[in-house]
Amino acid sequence: MIGGDHTRPFPLDGGRAGDGGAATPRPRHAPGAVPRARRLRREQTVAERLLWQRLRLKKMNFRRQAPIGRFVVDFVQFETRLVIEVDGYHHQRLERQAQDKLRTLWLQSQGFRVIRFEESRVRNDLDAVIEEILAQAAPPPTPTLPPSRGKGADRYDVR
Repeated sequence: MIGGDHTRPFPLDGGRAGDGGAATPRPRHAPGAVPRARRLRREQTVAERLLWQRLRLKKMNFRRQAPIGRFVVDFVQFETRLVIEVDGYHHQRLERQAQDKLRTLWLQSQGFRVIRFEESRVRNDLDAVIEEILAQAAPPPTPTLPPSRGKGADRYDVR
């Protein structure tokens, strides 16, 4: 960086290719989140395993047990900022519901959309869960433009 210029460093000036260019910045994760995420990947529930297999077949570029901030989310698609949580029986306890609500609010404050599915629903109605995920992960439709009048066509019908 020459003369106090704070732009991205050029790779030949000591920077690395790709420095500073992420389109959607990811929140830094807390210390210890990566080992916890690795452990959770090894110890997936049956529902998480089923959902992961189907998401991989769809080639939707989801990551599983990904650290975001101080949390490890079950599944995330960073391109669309969509988080999927699979809630087991322990999420029905009142104290856990309060924690889940705070977690969802924090994720939303970071620009993520969060959808939750009960573990039993994932196991018993996986097709419907996948359809809902596909609908949420799809990019919004592009607006339709009015038909072209062609070059030089009259704008108004003057009589």
